Amino acid sequence: MAFNGSTAATFTLPAATAAAPAAGNIQGRVYYIKNTGSAQLTIAANGTELIDNQTGSGVANFKLNPAGYAMLISRGTVSGTTWELSTFIDKTTSTIAALGATDQVTYTGTAFTNFNNSIPQIVPFALGDMIVNQGGSVTWNDAGDYWQILESGVYKIEGYAYFGSGGAPSGTNQWTGINLNITKNGTAISNIVGGNRGNFSNTVAQIANSPINVNCIVHLNAGDRVYLTMNYGAGDFPTTSVRIAVPNSLIENRNFSMQQLSVP
Repeated sequence: MAFNGSTAATFTLPAATAAAPAAGNIQGRVYYIKNTGSAQLTIAANGTELIDNQTGSGVANFKLNPAGYAMLISRGTVSGTTWELSTFIDKTTSTIAALGATDQVTYTGTAFTNFNNSIPQIVPFALGDMIVNQGGSVTWNDAGDYWQILESGVYKIEGYAYFGSGGAPSGTNQWTGINLNITKNGTAISNIVGGNRGNFSNTVAQIANSPINVNCIVHLNAGDRVYLTMNYGAGDFPTTSVRIAVPNSLIENRNFSMQQLSVP
């Protein structure tokens, strides 16, 4: 069987109905399964049955990543470990995925108001901004502007963006503080898993495009969504608009990357 899906799916092995040597048992039946798609495939035993994965007691299911291959053999039993995972070849390339963009982003209107109210705003990217995506553990959701996690594990996440205020920041502090965040499964402050603040003088905030970097190491589960967001943090308030723009002599104004460090 070949799985070529672009979204995560599950293949459930047939139920054992009769123990060997009774008629109707499936002892010795072999399934060859390969993942030729771009999403993770879960291979599950039926009901309470288990799969002997050779690393201890039986498991209810296991994950097969893109480019992976598995061979399973029926043991002819009707309970406990009914399937033997005899061959398992998973990906050998660790996940490294990165986006880099050059087009200017401007927050105006409601987005700008929310920005100044410390409501994180998504830093957008497009699929065409992809620099690299190898390993098959994450995929970019273009419509939602987030990394979709396909395989649970520990990830290093990094991002940067160049901030500028459309007008001179308003207030008495003579500086403004802007937060760049990594958020999980949403974009609210409560969803932040990593963050950093850039503090800029009002003059610099208005006339320059200044970098803010953020990174974190965090455990993520398959199905999690990871966003890069920005919002006002402290000091004086940006006026007119907020921009993410390229400084003089540079090309890229924002970047967002994922690296898988380990698999649980």
